[in-house]
Amino acid sequence: MESVKSLRVAIQGYPGSFHEVAAKNYWPEYNLELIPADSFDILGELLNKDEADVAVMAIENSIAGTILQNYRILRENNFWVNGEIYLHIRHNLLAIEGTSLDDIKEVSSHPMAINQCRHFLSRFPQWKLVESDDTALSAQYVAEKRKKSKACIASSRAADIYGLSILNAAIETNKTNYTRFFIVNKVKTEAPALADKASIYIRIPDKKGQLLKVLEVIQYHDLNMSKLQSFPVVGSFREYFFHLDIEFEHIDQYLGLKEDLMNLTFDYAEIGIYKSADTSAIVGEQKNLKKVS
Repeated sequence: MESVKSLRVAIQGYPGSFHEVAAKNYWPEYNLELIPADSFDILGELLNKDEADVAVMAIENSIAGTILQNYRILRENNFWVNGEIYLHIRHNLLAIEGTSLDDIKEVSSHPMAINQCRHFLSRFPQWKLVESDDTALSAQYVAEKRKKSKACIASSRAADIYGLSILNAAIETNKTNYTRFFIVNKVKTEAPALADKASIYIRIPDKKGQLLKVLEVIQYHDLNMSKLQSFPVVGSFREYFFHLDIEFEHIDQYLGLKEDLMNLTFDYAEIGIYKSADTSAIVGEQKNLKKVS
């Protein structure tokens, strides 16, 4: 009988967090040893110290936008992205068994989760909202206190782990709430055979029309740029890095684009070449939500 593969995975957060859900969805056939980190910087440290084989790092959310500090962590540590996964974020109101909405006096969660559930929470102005470092830690806190007056906003996975009841499911204001996660390695790995996406950094001269020339080259190669994000160069006035995600069908298409882009830039760095996430289910869900609305 073939043994189950094991993997040490650093995540930002704790058991029951959305990072844990993303990790389990990405490696469903692995036995995962999850290594929690209180922050993304600590997550990077765990990877650098070889205390984890790989890390799962949120990089953008369809509501909150790009998590800029995580691009900094990737760049400063020369980490390598070898995959991605999207997770539909569903927030739930959790409490101990037997709790009713009338019993609740306090609701705790990560500030982002609280903000994403403002419409639901506005129905209960009497509730005290308490910000925490992690949705899963809030669930753990409620489970430990065993008081009907305390509730939290967290994942259904957290409800299962900490033995809490779901009082209200899917309380997020915007139902098209997705987070994109990078699968991060300490060192560069070989691009998979089915690679169809590259994440790169470029730095271009501060000249009129220079960025436009970059976009024109991408258009000339008939490739899709799915992300463009600017970052100021520290200590350099009016100079910027640009992060680009380039989608292609064959690696040779990307390599041809790379050669032309390197002639336009004085910094060109790859942070990952990988197989893009299957987003067909997300597109289908969005279409269904639009029909309902």
